[in-house]
Amino acid sequence: MVLERIRKWLGLGTGFRVNNDGMITWDYGDTVPTATTAGYAIGCFFQHRDGGTGTSLYVNEGTESSCAFRAVFEDDITGGSIALSGDKAIGLDFDGTYTNAAIDLTSVVLNYSGSSGPVMIRAGTYGSPVTSSDPHQSGMIRLYGKNTATTDDGTGFYDRGIFVSLQVTGNKGAFPISGLVEVRSVGAEDGPTDIASGQFIVGLHEAGAKLAAGGFGMFGSWFKVYSAAGSEAASGTVTASIWLDSQTGGTMSGEEYAIFATTGGGQPDAFIGFETTGAGWANFLSFDETAYDQDPVGSADIDAGTQDRYLKVNLNGTAYGIPMYHSW
Repeated sequence: MVLERIRKWLGLGTGFRVNNDGMITWDYGDTVPTATTAGYAIGCFFQHRDGGTGTSLYVNEGTESSCAFRAVFEDDITGGSIALSGDKAIGLDFDGTYTNAAIDLTSVVLNYSGSSGPVMIRAGTYGSPVTSSDPHQSGMIRLYGKNTATTDDGTGFYDRGIFVSLQVTGNKGAFPISGLVEVRSVGAEDGPTDIASGQFIVGLHEAGAKLAAGGFGMFGSWFKVYSAAGSEAASGTVTASIWLDSQTGGTMSGEEYAIFATTGGGQPDAFIGFETTGAGWANFLSFDETAYDQDPVGSADIDAGTQDRYLKVNLNGTAYGIPMYHSW
């Protein structure tokens, strides 16, 4: 009787249930039991009488001597995490219509500490990657979408499968999307036959597919650099739409190129197409002080003994030279 009066004064219910050890297994009231309170069995349910959405039912996930009640159906998980384990076909299954996002990480604050530190989404680390022996074409993330829209609403008539925007206001560089493939020692195996840090393919997939005029066209990739009026790139910097960097110190018994171009089907108009809305390009090719006297630039007597330079060209194993004359 005294215990019930005390519980009523504290705002707790008086219709609680206890087990044979005297531990409360079910309770109700206006106030959720304070953390570390003793006397509640592990798994005890507490019915919050004046609770709302996500705060009406709690369960003790602490101990009998120190309770820790957590909402069973809560919209926000504070100070905890969700751990999923076991062999399942699907870990998290989202259904329904979402007016903003199925997963929203907008308010996440991370204490960054390097590539192996906190991130918004992680699968392994560089030193401990997620391992797999799957022989099939699988991967870590797969997204499939299909758009059937035919009317432009004026906001940009295209879809972005994955869009990443990074804004820089300090001194730190940024790489919105990065890929790294490292072929490690394979022992007695032959190693992979296909590796690439990125693969970009676009095409008119079947009969009846069309590309309409009026847009920018169809490209495997679009790389662009720009600078607004008043901005500045310091002297000594390099700006380019594409940076091609070959650093091979191993034995490359096959062919090696900085650019490998192939064709099939119809014949392209040209290997490179030029179009400009500005002043064009100052030079077709530019070799700086580290490259002007290195291959493929050669020096020989050309055109009746005139000493000048040429560009080396290999036509099916036969060496040729494209002569260059100093013109200014």
